[in-house]
Amino acid sequence: MHGLHNIFLIIYTTIFFYYPSIKKYVIIKLKRFVLDKILPSYNDPLFSILIITLLILVVAVVSVLMGNYKEEKQKKRLKNFLGQIDIDECNFDIAKIPFEPTLIKPLSLLANTLSIQGEYQKAINVYIYLIKHIDSFFEKENLLEGLGKTYLKAGFLKKAEDVFLELLHKRARNINVLYHLGIVYELLNDYNRAKEVLTPLEVLGEDIEPLRLHLEFVSLLKNKNISNEDKVEKLKEFLKQGKYSYRQIIKEIFKLDLESAWSLIDDTKVDSIIDILWFLPLSNLNFDIISSNAKLKSIYYAKGVLSTQEEIPLCDIFVIDTINFAKKGGGSDFDLSFSYSCSRCKHYFPISFDRCPNCYAINSIQIRETITKKQSQIGYSLL
Repeated sequence: MHGLHNIFLIIYTTIFFYYPSIKKYVIIKLKRFVLDKILPSYNDPLFSILIITLLILVVAVVSVLMGNYKEEKQKKRLKNFLGQIDIDECNFDIAKIPFEPTLIKPLSLLANTLSIQGEYQKAINVYIYLIKHIDSFFEKENLLEGLGKTYLKAGFLKKAEDVFLELLHKRARNINVLYHLGIVYELLNDYNRAKEVLTPLEVLGEDIEPLRLHLEFVSLLKNKNISNEDKVEKLKEFLKQGKYSYRQIIKEIFKLDLESAWSLIDDTKVDSIIDILWFLPLSNLNFDIISSNAKLKSIYYAKGVLSTQEEIPLCDIFVIDTINFAKKGGGSDFDLSFSYSCSRCKHYFPISFDRCPNCYAINSIQIRETITKKQSQIGYSLL
């Protein structure tokens, strides 16, 4: 048998090697046999339509199967992610409440209210309870976002990062989540990753220039490899560009170089740094510059640092002019207290801020001055 097989192989190779036309003839005959015998209707237009329909059905079925597989994989990933979150993080025992779909809306409002009121532990527990009982990502997306923001406000930055990254894994074009992820990286002092978030925001059409300048500003201040002298020079460049907050720049220069800070005082912007000037200790005052500047002279006369018989000019700052008029009438022991509000969310805060602690807006601080009775104070909290 092996001998016959070898003889046949030799004959086959010889014929097709020396007579390629025979090979072509055999292939054509084989093709026609398949089309005529096995697929006799291949020339029929209906047959072509049938083939196209079958292909569409196959593609549709494969797409559905792949979609279901992907959805199941994402659900499993989300379930594993949620499994890492401890639902017993606080004493607010909501887990014993039987879940009903009708509870979703009221409990969502409760979680949001608790977060606003600062009851972060309770809010987190409510969010996790809802998320673990809802299957649809579409329904739980806002809850996950609320959970991430609550983690952020509570100071659980790594947990907030995990939640935001999970959300972006499911829906990468979520602008609000991208902004908050950048805030997390900024608070972690990971400015390189914070700057990486700017790219998708720019692609999505967001104006990232204010945020880019802010990150450059704060990363410069935190960079321990740059000397104070170089930082002052770079801050002066920021000031020349005029695109960043004058208040924040002067505040930082006062910490680094008093002489440069006093030389950069702008009369037209004194009202934005009135609290900084007011709380400067005597040892940090430059009396040569103060005595040659009418507005500064007026401020420090009102504070009681200067005593002069000269006519004190108006400085167009209402509380300063009010104190000076009162002093001319014999009043004394006046002081100023300051509070701060955000121009975006309108929340008030007792201390100064760079980013709004509530809505995280940049350079949105507004200063509120109030005349009070003078009290002995030690130290300076702004610098």
